[in-house]
Amino acid sequence: MISPLKKISLKILIQQPVLFDANIFMVGIEDRGSDPNCSFENMKQLYLLPMLESFEQIMIHEMVYCELDEASRALVDEYKGKNVTIVSENDLYGKDPIYTTIFNSIARHDRVSYSRGSTKDRGEVYSLAYGAFHKINYFSSKEIMVDQIAKDLDELKQIEIITFDVIVLLAYIYYMSKGDGRHNKGLKSVYKRYCEDVIKRHKLPSTLKEYFLASVNYI
Repeated sequence: MISPLKKISLKILIQQPVLFDANIFMVGIEDRGSDPNCSFENMKQLYLLPMLESFEQIMIHEMVYCELDEASRALVDEYKGKNVTIVSENDLYGKDPIYTTIFNSIARHDRVSYSRGSTKDRGEVYSLAYGAFHKINYFSSKEIMVDQIAKDLDELKQIEIITFDVIVLLAYIYYMSKGDGRHNKGLKSVYKRYCEDVIKRHKLPSTLKEYFLASVNYI
């Protein structure tokens, strides 16, 4: 089983500065119109509130913030100035050679091929460049591409990708610690449905309960 929690316990991880990608906030958005279980309010209760209430130093790049849907942005706004900070490039590109090199290395990766000004993959590129330059060690994303290029580029070697399974696990433990089992079924469904790719890539247990038991020593 591949997990960043083998390097840092969940208890310590939530105390560290973490950059969040837009897709973490919009899991299931493509199914909201057809499946009530994927409504924003349901996802908010299942994992977004536990996530926002647990991490102590959340950073969101302004390019990611602009990508959020209206409901997600409104929720983030409630935590701005508390444990959420919106960060920016601060006009470093083209002026700071180190930052510019980092940005270009990410943008030119075969899986990215990003051109400045384009909206596709913009949030991921800007966020990863910010993290690498400012030495933010943890980046949370559901995007397969991010997980893969972080392993390829020397500039990103110090960044650990927090995949969506960790966020679901955090929510499961968050409610468990409160003795609240109302969301167990929903979280188990989210794990099975939206962690399918990372379960295969990281050889994770197929069910959330098994994943929790396999992660006990890393919590």
